[in-house]
Amino acid sequence: MSLNFKKNIKGTYCPPGDKSISHRALILTSQAVGKSEIINLLEGEDVLNTLKVMKELGASIIKKKNKYIVHGLPPGGLFQPRKELDFGNSGTGIRLILGLISTNNISATLKGDKSLSKRPMKRVTNHLERIGTRIRLRGELFPPIVINGVGDAIPLNYDIKIPSAQIKSSIMLSALNTNGLVKIKEFKSTRDHTERMLKAMGYNIKVKEDKKYRFIEMKNDKELKPIKINVPGDPSSAAFFVAAACMKPGSKLLVKNILFNKTRVGFIHTLKKMGGAIKILNKRKIQNEYLADLEINQNSTLKPIILKSEDVPLQIDEIPILSIAASFAKGISIFKGLKELTVKESNRLQLIHKNLKRMGVKSEIKKFDLYIYGDTNLKTGGAKIIHHHDHRIVMSFHIANLICQNPNKIDDNSCVKTSYPRFFNHIKDYFH
Repeated sequence: MSLNFKKNIKGTYCPPGDKSISHRALILTSQAVGKSEIINLLEGEDVLNTLKVMKELGASIIKKKNKYIVHGLPPGGLFQPRKELDFGNSGTGIRLILGLISTNNISATLKGDKSLSKRPMKRVTNHLERIGTRIRLRGELFPPIVINGVGDAIPLNYDIKIPSAQIKSSIMLSALNTNGLVKIKEFKSTRDHTERMLKAMGYNIKVKEDKKYRFIEMKNDKELKPIKINVPGDPSSAAFFVAAACMKPGSKLLVKNILFNKTRVGFIHTLKKMGGAIKILNKRKIQNEYLADLEINQNSTLKPIILKSEDVPLQIDEIPILSIAASFAKGISIFKGLKELTVKESNRLQLIHKNLKRMGVKSEIKKFDLYIYGDTNLKTGGAKIIHHHDHRIVMSFHIANLICQNPNKIDDNSCVKTSYPRFFNHIKDYFH
């Protein structure tokens, strides 16, 4: 399937539920005794695999109409799973639940699909092994993972030097069943949904930051309270449509109820610097997270951008679609410090570079910096896209068809179900 659009993007758009919050909502409500409700849960394959795993670990999760009802277990109360825990393609699910299991007195085997089986896990497990958890990895790096949790973990101090919310959240979930004070120091800020949700659920957590570091303290002296969670719209999914509207002069798009957490909207600020006509409207706070609406009325072409390495963690999932926007901006755009892109569902850095070249855009990689030589008059395309079943690569290069005379060819779109099952439906709804 290939899509090619010559017209503008218009209308009022509601993004699907946020993937990161959907994962955490299922996991954390499963650790709260009593009835929790989750509305607007993202029903993508990654999240549904997390749901299945939490049910296998003892949580009661039932769908009723448009919401999920969760009856959880107390921290330390996970059931011994009867079978291997299959996470499919979900790096978030496997890394977070590794942390949860690590301080429960159970054993489990965690596995995933071909792509997940190539993603490094040592960056997570080396922290969890410090508390006495026994973990065995394939080749000492990759899933399948055999874990034997420890029920009497001692509190430790952690320095997290790799900017990863998954590493941080894994440690925080292990702390839920650790007696005493757990301290975490981040060297670069990453998405903070776990911290915010824990606070909303009444947990004893303190967060401080200075110019260099971010400090988290967790004390296991309060139980998690059941909660009603209305999952806001996913900014990483909305980014495809926001970027598309910015690339097409004459576009008018209203984006409703998008998550506006400061660790997730870096791409909005980047597009605005590139000349994207984005207005932020109706900013509000609900359940300890910020939401907003966006209005895009694009009447000009985009400009190139230099993205600093320190800004990358705040828009790591949006780099593929931002690279498409940069290819449409006449001049040289530079995205610095993209090492983390090499360990996503694919080596996204290499795939972006190779596919841009295939569709006629000059691009270079220097160490982990990406150089894109954009051109507003780009009229090529017609490339066969190499995607390695990476959902964000597939969606980004479908959006690239907006600026190409000849549509790019993508042989398999099934991986889109991982994070955005209705992507193509929304494409048809908003392009006129």
